[in-house]
This record gives sequence, C-alpha cells and structure tokens, in this order.
Amino acid sequence: MRIKFKICLLLPMLTSLCSCSKSDKISFQSCDFTFDTYYNDSYFLLDNKEYHEEIALASHAMALATFNGDEDYSVRSKYLRELWEKEHFDNIYMNDSFYQMPWTDSIGYGLASKHISLSKEDFTLVAIAVRGGNYDGEWASNFTLGLEGDAQGFKEATDQVIEGLTSYLKNYSISGKVKFWISGYSRAAIASNMVAGEIIKMYEEKQYLTNEVQYNDDDIYAYCFEPPLGVEITLEDARKEIYHGIHNLVNYNDFVPLVAPFEWGFARYGIDHYYPDRLNDIYFDESEREKIISLYHFTYGAEKFTDYSVDKWKFFDIGEKANENNLAREMVNPSQGRFNHDLIHELAVNGIQTRDMYAKYVQQGIRDLMATIFGLNSDIEKLNLKNLASIIFEYDFVRTLIMELQEDQSTQFAMDVELLFLQIFGANEKNFDMIEKLYNSNALLLSFFANAYKYRKDVLTQLLYRDNAMGLLVCHMPEVSYSFLCACDSRFMGNRKCKLNDGTYKVLHIDKPASFTLFEKNIKKEVFTYKDGKMNSKHLSGEKLADGSLNIYLPNNGAYEYICNSNGVSIGYIDPLKGETLTTNGLPQNGVIE
Repeated sequence: MRIKFKICLLLPMLTSLCSCSKSDKISFQSCDFTFDTYYNDSYFLLDNKEYHEEIALASHAMALATFNGDEDYSVRSKYLRELWEKEHFDNIYMNDSFYQMPWTDSIGYGLASKHISLSKEDFTLVAIAVRGGNYDGEWASNFTLGLEGDAQGFKEATDQVIEGLTSYLKNYSISGKVKFWISGYSRAAIASNMVAGEIIKMYEEKQYLTNEVQYNDDDIYAYCFEPPLGVEITLEDARKEIYHGIHNLVNYNDFVPLVAPFEWGFARYGIDHYYPDRLNDIYFDESEREKIISLYHFTYGAEKFTDYSVDKWKFFDIGEKANENNLAREMVNPSQGRFNHDLIHELAVNGIQTRDMYAKYVQQGIRDLMATIFGLNSDIEKLNLKNLASIIFEYDFVRTLIMELQEDQSTQFAMDVELLFLQIFGANEKNFDMIEKLYNSNALLLSFFANAYKYRKDVLTQLLYRDNAMGLLVCHMPEVSYSFLCACDSRFMGNRKCKLNDGTYKVLHIDKPASFTLFEKNIKKEVFTYKDGKMNSKHLSGEKLADGSLNIYLPNNGAYEYICNSNGVSIGYIDPLKGETLTTNGLPQNGVIE
C-alpha cells in the first residue's frame, strides 16, 4: 500500500560509484527518469536461503520498472518490458490489467523467462514482477481483509497471479527444471510474498504448477520491498526454513509493513531484513544517517524533503494527562518507528478490536472511500491529490481536532470530520447527498479511531502534527527504500556499508533513577546519561515516564556498561511484530549488557 504520488527515481551519482562489471550494468526507466541497475544470470546459482545484495538490487529495479504514470494505460508496461529485454528475457507477457485503468480489485503483473545453462546447471528462470505503483483504485483492495483466511484483497491478487503464471507455463511450453524470481513493492510486495509462499506450499503438497515443470523450495528467489502483512499464519510457521528463500526488506519507520495487523493473526512468509535504524544498530550515528541522506538526495523528489524526516520526529508532552497511565513526559531522539507500532497496535486492539469487527463495520466504508478518492465513483469528482494534504493538515483545523480528542469530545470531533469530508470532496447541490452517504459509511471507523487513543493521547497528538504526518509518507517512498538498499550494498559503499538486521532490540527500564550513565564499548563512547533530571544522548532513543522512570532502547549489536542509582533495573526484548517481553528483572545497580 502506498500514498499515490507520481514517484520516479534518479540515481546517477549512485551508479557512478558502483564497482560492478560493465557487462552487468543496465540502464532502465521508471516514470520519467533513467537510472542504472545490474544483472547477471549467475545470481541464480547462489543459495536462495541467504540474502544476496546482487539479487536484492536487481529485484528492486524489477519492482520499480512496473512504475509508470503515463495517462495512456496501454503503454504503462513499457519500462518493465524494456528492462527485461536488456536482461535478455524472452516470452514477455503482461496481463490485461497492466494495459487498463486499475479498478478496485485488479492486479497488474508481468511474466518473462529465459533458459540458463551455467556451471553444469540447466534451468528456465521465470521472472514475476507485480505492479506496485500507479495503481489508483486498487487501493480499495488493500483494505479488504475479509472475515477469515489470508487478507482477502491480497489473496485475490495472489490467486490471479498464480492462475496467470500457470497459464503462462503451459502457453510457452516451459518444462523441466524451473527457478522463480519474484519481486514487488508495497502492495505488490505482499502479493509477491504470497505468490512465492503459494508456490512453495504447492511443492510441499507435490502439486506443481504444471506436470511438466520441476522445482523445490531452493528454487524460489523472492525479494519483497516494504510488504504489508497478509497471511493468516503464526509467525513461527511463516518463518519455517522452507520459506527462507523469501526475503522481505523493511524500514522500521514505515507503517505499511505493519498492516494488516499482526494482532489480528496476520504475518508474511520468509525472513524480514530491516534497514539500519537508531533502535537496531549502534553504528547508526550521524555519519551513517548522513550517508543514507546523501544517497536519498540524489533521487527524484528529494528536494521536497530536506532530510530523512525520522530525525525530526516531534514528541509532545500531553501534560498531566500522561500521569493517568504513566505515559512519557519527555523523549530524547523520539522514534517514528516506535510511534508507528503504537499507532497500529492501539487502533487494532483498543479501537476496532478484532478482524471480525473490521470486516463487518469498517471494510466496505473504507473501500468506498478509497474508490472515490481515485475517481471510481461516477457521482463524485476525482480528488486533486496534490491539494489533499494541505487541506487535511491545515494547522488551525488540526489543532481543533487534537483538542477535541484530548477532551474526549467525540461528537464534536465527528461533526468536524464531516465538514472536512464536505470540503475535501467539493460538496455542492449535486453531490452533497453522495458525500454525506460516504461520510456515514465511515462514521463508525471514526468512532473506533477516537476510542483507540483514549488512553494513548500521546500517540494521537504526535499523529495530528502536520510535519509528523508528512514524515509518515516519506518513509514509504521507494527512493528511501532504494537508498537504504544501496547504503547496505558493498558495490556502492565497500566496507563502509550499512548492515541489515532482524529488527529486534532491547529496552532498559530504570526505575526512578537519581542518576544514570551508559557506556558503549564498540564505539567507545558514553551514549546516554541522566543527571539532574535531564536525559542526554546523541546515539540512543529514550523516554522519561510520568513516574520518573526511564526507558532506554538498546541496539542488539552494542556492548554496554552502566552505572546508576535507582529503585531497580530490568531489561526487555522487543520484536518488531510481537512487541516486548521481559527477559531479566532485578539487575544490579552497576552492570554489563552484551
């Protein structure tokens, strides 16, 4: 899922740094701009269960080549076709939806293949690229979860790709050993993830796509960028070794990979690889951020955002209201990623509460809303999306909404949001009743939203701050993902490259300290101090709660020594999806954390 911006990429400076063989270098187009990637058939002799930067970059290029905002839908597959031709793929096929205006439940995808014979291996490589941008009305499908099973919208998209793939193998008489290369971004990423999972499950059940092809779980190379959740499965089952050929690349600060909610039983197949962040990488200091920002600034669209906005996430003290539930009163280096997780968790657990409630009372209304926004409602004119953000995040109006929800004025909040609906959709005598109907179909969602943050008004206040809200959009933009990928690629950065990780980290709980000092042995720096009631850190994220206790978030690759004077010390373990579990209680006043 992604906000509809006409996002294109331009990375001329990045590609000039790459030390790859000239024969591997390929230029290709995404939207109106040209940039470079690298491809070699030998990538697919590598162990699929291991992450490979070569395949990751080529996969990202394949996913982004599906992005084309041309008003003539009949040419929107052009860039993907051109890329595959340069990589010497044959039998290039695009499904009908790639040539038509996207509808509420359509899916665009392309297929191509080539015979490879290298190092005594002989096989057909089948490439599967799912469209992940410029899909307009398909946004409605992103919000279609259904009552049971895999998320309905993603499942229906997956079924369409599987059906098309099966027909493709038959129509082009593909037989013998086959390997699958699958990629997508955002909505296309979870569809790609589920397509790969379905192919693997079919293999497990000895039901190949056709009787003429052979493959196993070692032959699936799936790289999925910023994928939502969508598979109804336990995390343990989703991460079984048989699915380790599915690699998910995730920015911890992007909210899209958190939906559909894990709390409702959703996950995704394979292994999650997280880009570095202050929470999960002790080396992610200012030099690391500047490295990523410098890459980001060579991409199209970066001039709209002066820096990587997570560094400017704003925390607001809600005052005495924080005392009721022992919420944070102060933060140092506030984390946009932690905010995202709190935001989705509260809405899923304390707002809508269950998948059943969502499917029965929210789903249709939000589907209608998305369809209307993207011009699929003949009674209401398509929105000018460039003006949408300025209307929603107009300062005085946002301040009013914040005050209403802080004071639990839910009725007034609903009335003001109704006025917002009328303004956004340009209400007039002809369309007033239809806009009113659209609002009414989403009124219960607004009620759920108000209830979700009844006890977490700190989350609500951060969300409705205009610059924070715009920052949420930045972290799901493809150029940020691509820049991170390049920053973690030795061909661009050599030994200076960032390292991917599993996204987990620790939280150190300090109960009402008088003083506290934390030293990190790898970078040989004092990384957090608390003295005279003040927190100080240039490296870590931390918060002071209403009762005077501290939470300090520690990357797993750090080695820490601490000295404190407090009522108690404990440490918890945080998984990006499962949340926090207490691991050790009653730690000494002075100690070591490895």
